[in-house]
Amino acid sequence: MKTKILGCLFLLLLPALLRADDIVLIDGRYLQVKVLGATEKKLHIKLLVTGGELWIPWDLIRESDRDRLMVQFGYKEDERPEITRAGVRLVTKAGEEFFGVPEKTFDAQSVPDEVVIIYKGRKWPFKKNMIRTIEWQNIPALEAYTKEQLYEQRLASLSPGDEDLEGHWDLARYCMDIELYARAVEHMLKVREIDPGYRSDFVANQLERLEMLARNQKIVDAIRGAKRESYHKRFDRSVEELDQILSLASLDPNLKADAELTKEGVLKRRWDYFAKLVTRGYFDMMNNKIGKMSRDRKLKLKEAQNELRRELHKEIVADLATKHGLDAKKEVEKMWEERVVHQPRRASYGSGTFIILGKAKGAEQRMQQMQRQMQRQARQQRNQGGRRGGNQQQQQQNQTFQPPKPPTKDDWWDKLAVSNMRAQWMKCYYAENGKKLEVVGERKNPCSRCGGTGSIKFAGAQGETIPVTCPRCQGHRHDKGVAYK
Repeated sequence: MKTKILGCLFLLLLPALLRADDIVLIDGRYLQVKVLGATEKKLHIKLLVTGGELWIPWDLIRESDRDRLMVQFGYKEDERPEITRAGVRLVTKAGEEFFGVPEKTFDAQSVPDEVVIIYKGRKWPFKKNMIRTIEWQNIPALEAYTKEQLYEQRLASLSPGDEDLEGHWDLARYCMDIELYARAVEHMLKVREIDPGYRSDFVANQLERLEMLARNQKIVDAIRGAKRESYHKRFDRSVEELDQILSLASLDPNLKADAELTKEGVLKRRWDYFAKLVTRGYFDMMNNKIGKMSRDRKLKLKEAQNELRRELHKEIVADLATKHGLDAKKEVEKMWEERVVHQPRRASYGSGTFIILGKAKGAEQRMQQMQRQMQRQARQQRNQGGRRGGNQQQQQQNQTFQPPKPPTKDDWWDKLAVSNMRAQWMKCYYAENGKKLEVVGERKNPCSRCGGTGSIKFAGAQGETIPVTCPRCQGHRHDKGVAYK
């Protein structure tokens, strides 16, 4: 009995619960309300706590709640995925690009001598020997078919009857997706005729908007066409078409706002696209230019350092601007400054570390210790030479230890370093001194000759051990390297 009473109470309360809504304002306030209605600028609500009624401007409501309610009342279209078809991207040897649906199914192993695709509503034949590449992928349906063709396909699949509310509702929304607004109006009117109370606010608001779009179908098509141009990376053409639309004196304010938002989106898409190309291209050009410098045996160390500090970045920026048709300072420079690089790159000075670090600590002490041992050795040899024959004394002198001589900076650069060693050295130097890369870490690799001790040991004439500063790392123990972005 108790269960039945609770069930009845729930059924009585259900309509009220369904009408209740929760919204959050941008200042964080939470409201439990009953939504009464809406206009393009405000939402009409009744507060469930106090019973008072309010009109709240849309821009004071949290974005997620605002979007949900604006869609509910027909003042904004909900985000729906683009309608696509399984098709191909075909690029000719002349560089022209086409997105279409093949008339007959084929794959990469069975490309016919003549490929026929449906593009822009009609059949386009392409000779096999004129095709550079074919990629199988989902393509925008409007690239292959006209709006009317897509509508006829959908109409044939649904075939709604006169009283099929859901069928006409689906067709209305589909026509909105393919931007066939006159047809959308027809089916939305049919929905209202079948059931005047079905989502009445949404239907009324959508009809008003759809009728405006239908009257301006050519302009709407031009805006959407410009937007699609940007999806194919034809950004300049897209912006040019949008500017022509915005220059129309009699442009409807709603369409003007739509065109401005579309242009803003196109410009952002263009920026993001080229920013990635600039980041990737910068490192590629840097590697190529440094590689070329490393192979120039006439290039001196000082000249290379000056080129890396003063000229390399300017050359890369200029080349990127030319390659992509961008403004060197306003675009390429700014894109590079704002770059996002997730994986750092690495470079090392290698055995040329001493050029950067100079004389190592402790190297002078080891040199003095070695000289003292050599002096003791020389005295011992002189004393022994007095008691032996002259030839023996001369032989002992010839056996006097001679420490290995470390190379100078220019010796290393001109004679010892092969091209790949010089290239690594220059990348490391540019990362630290060019001021255009971000060094995110230092790396140390033990010297390959001394094993990270900074010295190597030799046996003297009397069997003693003589420590000598490692001629490769010159006492620094490690090769210096950096990680950079």
